[in-house]
Amino acid sequence: MNVLIITAHPEADSFNSYLAAKAARVFEKQGSVVNSVNLYSENFEPVEGKIFYPDRQDSVRFDALREQRHHWEKKILPDDVSRHIQLLINSDLLLLHFPFWWFGMPAILKGWMDRVFVYGGIYDSRQRHENGVMKGKRALLSVTAGAPENACGYNGRHGDMRLMLWSPIHALHYIGYSMLEPYLIHGVRGGLDGIAKKEQQKLLDEKVEDFENRLTNIHEWPIIPFNREDDFNEDKTLKPEAPEYSPFVRHDPDGWKKS
Repeated sequence: MNVLIITAHPEADSFNSYLAAKAARVFEKQGSVVNSVNLYSENFEPVEGKIFYPDRQDSVRFDALREQRHHWEKKILPDDVSRHIQLLINSDLLLLHFPFWWFGMPAILKGWMDRVFVYGGIYDSRQRHENGVMKGKRALLSVTAGAPENACGYNGRHGDMRLMLWSPIHALHYIGYSMLEPYLIHGVRGGLDGIAKKEQQKLLDEKVEDFENRLTNIHEWPIIPFNREDDFNEDKTLKPEAPEYSPFVRHDPDGWKKS
C-alpha cells in the first residue's frame, strides 16, 4: 500500500507532528511505501493567484478554474502543485494531520486544497463524489484540539467538532475519496505542570497506543456514508425517499432545531 501523510502544523516538535511520525512508522513496519509532507516545512504558498499561471488564457480577468484546467492540460502547473498531485494519484491512503484552529483546519491546509485540487485534473463536472478521480482511495483526518472532549461534543460549549470537520471531509469525498471516520484527540494543551501535566501525558499516551492499534487494522476503520448521485433529483435536491447521512444534506430545513 502507498500512503501519503500531509501534516499542517507549524511546530515540528508538536504532538500533532509526533502523531504523524507514529503513523508513518506503523505503515512502514507493515511494508507500505510512505511519503510524508509537512506543508510548513516546505513553506507551501497557500494563496491561489495569477502569479502561478504564466500562460494565461485571459490576461485581463483571472479565473482560477479556467487557468487551472488550462495549465493542467498544458502540463505547466507550478512544480509544488504538480508534485503534490502526483503524490495523491500514487497513494492508496491519505492522512491529513492538523490542529483544530478556530473551529476548522489551518489556513495553509485550506490553501493546499485550493491550489492542489485543480479543476480539470483532480475533478470536473463528470468526475465528482463517488465517481471522483480518487475513487477507490481512502482518506483519514487526524485532528488535535486543545479543548476537552466534553466541550467539543454535540452538546458541548464549543460545538460539535465532528460536524465542524464537514468541510474537509466533504471536500475530500467530492474528489472521490472514501472517508474514514476522523480520529480526534482533545485536551492537547501546553503550559501544564505537576499533576495536570502527568494526567495529560497519560491520556495522550493512551491515545497514541489506540491510534497505532487502529492504524494497524485500518481495513476495519469505519467509513463515513454519503448520499450517492441517484439519491438526488435532476435539480440536485434530495429525493424524498433518500436517506439522510448529515445535517448538512437533509429533508427538513428545520430538522436540526428539533433534535
